[in-house]
Amino acid sequence: MTWIARLRLFAGILGVVALVAVLTLIFNQRQTKVASLSATVAADTYDVGAAYGGTVSKQFVKEGDTVKKGQKLFTIESVTLKQDLDNNISVASTDAYTVDTSNATITYKATVAGQVGDLSARTGNALGNGQPLATITVAKSQYIDARYLLSPRDYERVQKGATAKILLPNNETITGTVTTIQVATENAKAATKVRVDSPQLTDPALADLTKDGTPVVATLQLRDDGPLAGPSDLVFNFLRQIGLQ
Repeated sequence: MTWIARLRLFAGILGVVALVAVLTLIFNQRQTKVASLSATVAADTYDVGAAYGGTVSKQFVKEGDTVKKGQKLFTIESVTLKQDLDNNISVASTDAYTVDTSNATITYKATVAGQVGDLSARTGNALGNGQPLATITVAKSQYIDARYLLSPRDYERVQKGATAKILLPNNETITGTVTTIQVATENAKAATKVRVDSPQLTDPALADLTKDGTPVVATLQLRDDGPLAGPSDLVFNFLRQIGLQ
């Protein structure tokens, strides 16, 4: 065998070894990712609760309105409030409501900026003490509510702070971080609910794609416990740095 033939054979063997190594790393990397069974954009909400019930005498907002912090929502004429005032019980105003002691009314206000929903406090309605009057979806509080069905082994590798890739309806991908993990057993599998936060969800340029209820796909990066964890991380970190992944 000539030296040229030997060099070609050696180069061919190196090429095969390199190809097997690359394919092994890619396979290993794919074993550390899991796509959601379902995932949607969600947002934080809070209930506007009635410290004092009564009859709604004024309604300043309607369902679907956007409100600012401190904005008036509705005023309630309250018999219970009047009784407390008549009994010399001190009822002070707070960030959530303003008390008019002379008229025995209480005006509720938004404590956060957001959008009004589930509005039951409409003019003329009678509402009981402690009854929810409305909800407010907090502005710029979007997150991803994702569900997974995992083997016990994979569930062990889901970590807070892990990276998640979020595929939007236009096939654009943004990056998020796992912030909460909840699990229940379902047919010997881990039915896992994960919250993923991403500052890109509040990007005005993506507003039409990140509305509450929008379906997405959230792919989690699981902890890599295999023997190739170190080499895989080095290779794929390098590819990300040079823009090839």
